[in-house]
Amino acid sequence: MTPSYQSIFRIERRSVGRWVVLLLAAIVLGSAGCSKLRNENSAGGGGHTSTSPDNSNTSPSAPPSSAGAGTPTTWEANAASLNGKDGETFTLVCAPGGAAHAVWGSDIYTADSSICTAGVHSGLITYQQGGAVTIELRPGRTIYGTSERNGVTTSAFGSYQHSFVFKTPNTEAVVRAADDQTPVLWNTSASALSVETGKTYKFKCPPGGKESSVWGTDIYTLDSSICNAAVHAGKLSSESGGLVTIELRPGEPSYKGSARNGVKSNDYGEYGSSFVVK
Repeated sequence: MTPSYQSIFRIERRSVGRWVVLLLAAIVLGSAGCSKLRNENSAGGGGHTSTSPDNSNTSPSAPPSSAGAGTPTTWEANAASLNGKDGETFTLVCAPGGAAHAVWGSDIYTADSSICTAGVHSGLITYQQGGAVTIELRPGRTIYGTSERNGVTTSAFGSYQHSFVFKTPNTEAVVRAADDQTPVLWNTSASALSVETGKTYKFKCPPGGKESSVWGTDIYTLDSSICNAAVHAGKLSSESGGLVTIELRPGEPSYKGSARNGVKSNDYGEYGSSFVVK
């Protein structure tokens, strides 16, 4: 029996419908596969999205600011106020526009010295810009030197129970030098030293000497200028400065002045302690 036109149309429509259903299913399955592939790539780190937590690591970070690299401090603050122990380190930030405060020592500073002003003396920061410095607390010393650096003149001091140094790549070399040769100025006397007869100290006098008072000849009062006494004794010159070693001695009933090597020393009566230049 020959199929009618209508039955043929129904058969072809059913066939087309099946093909449409199959095509739609293929599209849906393909989309799901692509979606899964994208999700797997994202999970495996194959790509970055705007919400990825790793985005911050894809570009170089800005260098840390020295102003934010430590604890803010004032220009008056000293290391004693930190209440730390010997060997501890602290990074402190000195504000811009600083002012000078008292400092005792040179490279090795008394714990009651202004940290920020000592930082200027050491060349690590400036009054104008301030900045961060790292210090290490150290045991005390029997003598602290004095020097003029970067617009800061520090003071000499005798025995003090605690000190600090700045942590830099050459800290230990600087500290060894300061331990071996205490820096002094041309008006620095030995009177800050505790009197221990026979004890020796080595000092370093800067070039370009300036005249300062000396009492005695060969044996000098303890309050005489160390550097000028060394020139008077013929151990160094005012122009070049240099190293000088002194030995502490008991006092003398009198001291006789004289003129030697361009230095005139003065007479003096009894004085309780003295030194000789070695």
